[in-house]
Amino acid sequence: MDGRVGVNVMTILAMRYLGLKTDRPTSVTLKMVNKRVVRPDEVISNVVITIMRVSTIMDFHVVLEEDGVYPMILGRPWLTKSHAKNYWGEGYMTIRIHHN
Repeated sequence: MDGRVGVNVMTILAMRYLGLKTDRPTSVTLKMVNKRVVRPDEVISNVVITIMRVSTIMDFHVVLEEDGVYPMILGRPWLTKSHAKNYWGEGYMTIRIHHN
């Protein structure tokens, strides 16, 4: 999870491992933490992500990074939808579980 990231990102290897397919092109340019500029070609729409019993539907920009440390980065879209409250300075976050 990265609160500075405005999109959710997935590597092409993670996409293949999960058996997902892209469904639309994108023109977004991403600047990675290591200052590299990455241009994802496509987006996977409507991926269900479940963490701690909180399920959300997210879109992911697919990057060709195959040497990255993380196969997936959940950014602000996920943090917002999961109602996460960040305590970055203290080293933890809380996720509110909604019961409808």
